[in-house]
Amino acid sequence: MKRLGVVENLSYDGTVLVRSEFAPSRGATVVDKRNRAVGTVVRVFGPVREPFAAVRPKVHAPPSLLGAELFVSEGDHARKEDRRSRRSHEMS
Repeated sequence: MKRLGVVENLSYDGTVLVRSEFAPSRGATVVDKRNRAVGTVVRVFGPVREPFAAVRPKVHAPPSLLGAELFVSEGDHARKEDRRSRRSHEMS
């Protein structure tokens, strides 16, 4: 498991906002410290050095998730390609 970051906020639509240590790929599975699935990455935005990752939870995220550390399984962020990276490989 690779540390994704810490939960900063829970949005009104249920999305979990994580201050990330790197830019994970969209669709990457996010787990907690006990390796239980929390959800998937749906969006990465913000500054390049410390981006935010928007995680869509599998079930409604409890308020106790604020401040919790979340992880991405090792290699999951590199194995899955997003649409933009596929397009750039096709053009080369």
